[in-house]
Amino acid sequence: MTQKKNQSKIKHSAKHKVVLRVPTLMAEHRIRFVTDLWKLLLAQGTVDISHSQLTRVVNNTSNKLDVALLEGLAAIFDCPIPDLFER
Repeated sequence: MTQKKNQSKIKHSAKHKVVLRVPTLMAEHRIRFVTDLWKLLLAQGTVDISHSQLTRVVNNTSNKLDVALLEGLAAIFDCPIPDLFER
């Protein structure tokens, strides 16, 4: 069952031509858990996002992205917004 879920995530992500690099950036900045990233975003005070929605963003399964979220992620990862994405 888990393998099917993982395959569907891969297929879903493969449909997108542009994906967020959040998992890679998290690893580069030694942020191991979505909870840690979530706490950093909430501490900024400009991003209001639930943990479950952030998990979908990190897994590239979210349907929408908020500009404030992108700005918050760019601030945490110390990069311009375009660097959050890859083709």
